[in-house]
Amino acid sequence: MLQAIRSKATSFIVKILFGVLVISFAIWGIGDIFRNRAADTTIATVGSRKIDQRQLVQAINEDSEQLRGMFGGARPDPEQLKQLGLVDNALQRLINRDLVDLEVSHLGLALSDGAVSQAIRSNRAFQDEKGQFDPNRYQAVLAQQHMTVPQFESLLRGDLVRLHLSHALVAGTAPPPELVDTLYRSRAEHRVAEVATVPPSAAGDPGTPGDEELAAFYGQHKEAFRVTELRSFTVGQLLLDDVAAAIDVPEDKLRDEYQARVAEFHTPEQRHLQQILLADEAKAKDAEARLASGKDFAAVAKDVADATPDMIDLGFFVHDDLPPKLAEEAFAAKRGVPTHPIQDELGWHILLATEIKPEVTQPFEAVKDKLKTEVAREMAGDQIAKAANQVDDALAGGASFADVAQRFNLKVTKVADVGANGRDLAGKDVELPPPGAEILRTAFATDAGQTSQLNEMSEAGYYLVQVDKVTQAAFKPLDAVKADAIKLWQDDKRNAALESLAKAMTDAVNGGQKLAEIAAAHKIPTFTSAPLQRAHGDENVPAALVAKIFETDAGKAAFARGSDGYAVAQVKAVEPADPSKDSDAVQRLSQQLTPSLREDLLQQFDQALRERYPVSVDQAAVARAF
Repeated sequence: MLQAIRSKATSFIVKILFGVLVISFAIWGIGDIFRNRAADTTIATVGSRKIDQRQLVQAINEDSEQLRGMFGGARPDPEQLKQLGLVDNALQRLINRDLVDLEVSHLGLALSDGAVSQAIRSNRAFQDEKGQFDPNRYQAVLAQQHMTVPQFESLLRGDLVRLHLSHALVAGTAPPPELVDTLYRSRAEHRVAEVATVPPSAAGDPGTPGDEELAAFYGQHKEAFRVTELRSFTVGQLLLDDVAAAIDVPEDKLRDEYQARVAEFHTPEQRHLQQILLADEAKAKDAEARLASGKDFAAVAKDVADATPDMIDLGFFVHDDLPPKLAEEAFAAKRGVPTHPIQDELGWHILLATEIKPEVTQPFEAVKDKLKTEVAREMAGDQIAKAANQVDDALAGGASFADVAQRFNLKVTKVADVGANGRDLAGKDVELPPPGAEILRTAFATDAGQTSQLNEMSEAGYYLVQVDKVTQAAFKPLDAVKADAIKLWQDDKRNAALESLAKAMTDAVNGGQKLAEIAAAHKIPTFTSAPLQRAHGDENVPAALVAKIFETDAGKAAFARGSDGYAVAQVKAVEPADPSKDSDAVQRLSQQLTPSLREDLLQQFDQALRERYPVSVDQAAVARAF
């Protein structure tokens, strides 16, 4: 799956250029897997601009959130992000954003406040069921994204300017009619052919080679009888989980850990809020009076603000999720009691808490097992690091693999006769302890009878490998593969005979004879193909033969290898395509070609920007971040 996803990112320059022009909302607070990384560290420079790790992490967070479904709801880890190409693509997207922004500044492009306002009001996410801009929805969406109005409008303004620039670059781009007509004629041309399939049986019995002939054939095809190098080795692993499982953490240490991390187990008060948002103070006072008289909140919202129940419902919030002014009033009010009207840049707000979830702190006993596991792993980390140093010292002092494995209680796994591809002599996958690929590389990089150095397994622990036996790559002797060699010789002879027959039939047709008559003489049936096109052949005609049919003149013949034998075709009819008689298809083809031309244009634009504004990437800094 990873390879399939990566293959779709080959044209990433253009996708990134368009990606920085898409108006979207930022995704916040997804930084768990990047915790403890350095902030404010420059990883790339674009002209006079700098891109730091924080920006890259945020961009990758936005991308990785969309992939959670592929990982069972979990976020991809840093290694998976690199395998998927997300790190490189996110960095290139940031670089291209800065390139475009520098060019926008160079050109002096700007966007009016009116254009920004119009973009907001025309956004369906902010409109009610009638298609009208709804300030309640606007605020609710921004609140869900933890964004303020100035933050969103600043992002939107930049997106819109970049969008206008991209439109200006590709506006009016279309392929020239001559190109479209030529391609249409090539694609839409039809050809009909008489086809004879030459089956393997037409080759006859090739017989059996003599000893000298077989020996000569074996010498020319020795690669078919090669045995790859095989290795047998023993793996010793010092695993963090094994060390942690043996640690008994004192309860007083667990309680100290609990007190140090008590904020982690604390859930702040949450309130389910409804809101009436009004444009002016007079309406806000009217709504306040109606609520004070005992009228229903939803009914007042409908009467005064024409707001439906789903429009007034904001969902659950904690105090810090709201702007300070709103948070102070909303969390001071009693449940079921509306606040006084609160003014901010969006208008006048009246908030109502319909449900309150009090703050909760999980007691020690509820999180004791969790703490024990985590503290044990931390303690194991210290112990395993010391043990790893001792293993290194023991190996340096001449200790054998067996001595080290026994002294430090390593988990030992034996692997027998595996090739560098991870398969045995029969071609079956060999089960390897994780991380299998790394262990296999180490085994093939270590000499026979030797022990590798101690290698780190990310956070899981350490491993070392002793190579017990090396079976060198070799060719199986002819005596051991005589039956296989004879079969290969016979297959080769049959193929040569079939090719010779197909060529002779083709030459005869090109000399003036008819394919049907030649095929009948060899008791080979023929059939007439359906009208063929270059891109749409016939399931009965090999694709290689279809390509040759379109290279052959009418009345002439060609041959090609198929899935079972050879096939010969004589071109019976050529039906040229006339663009003037299929204007709709020509128009569709022109439309299909247009995106590719625009992609080429944007690639050239990207290259020009990189020449004007030099780009430098600190790959070491990127590697440290991930």
